[in-house]
Parts: sequence; structure tokens; C-alpha cells
Amino acid sequence: MRTYRVGVCYEEGFVMKVKAASKEDAEEKAKVICDEYSGVNESMIDAKGIIGKIDTVHRDLFTQDAEEETDEN
Repeated sequence: MRTYRVGVCYEEGFVMKVKAASKEDAEEKAKVICDEYSGVNESMIDAKGIIGKIDTVHRDLFTQDAEEETDEN
């Protein structure tokens, strides 16, 4: 069987709750969390037939909006 390097772009949107001093602080904290903890799960290696290290070649990150949580939402 041959080995192929395959480039993949994967986009996913989600909402997280963040404790912060302001809307801007909440958006910045969300970016930091995503930058530090997002990415390809290393447990995919070997278990899914992936050979060697997975190299991240692109990541696009932005915040859509932040709103203060109230009893209504």
C-alpha cells in the first residue's frame, strides 16, 4: 500500500462561556483557549492509519460575537 500526504482544511464553529471583565476580554480569552487547545488530536496517529507526525499548515481563527449572559439567555 502507498503512503500519501493529504492536506485538509477543516472549519468548525462553536460557542463557549468565558468569565471575563469585558466583551473584549472575553473574545481575547476565547482566542487564547482555541489557539492553545484546538487542533488535530494526536491520538489519531497509528489508530487511524496515519503515519508519523501531523503538521498543522493552516489555522483560521476569529470571534463572531460576544454577549453578556443573563437569566434570559
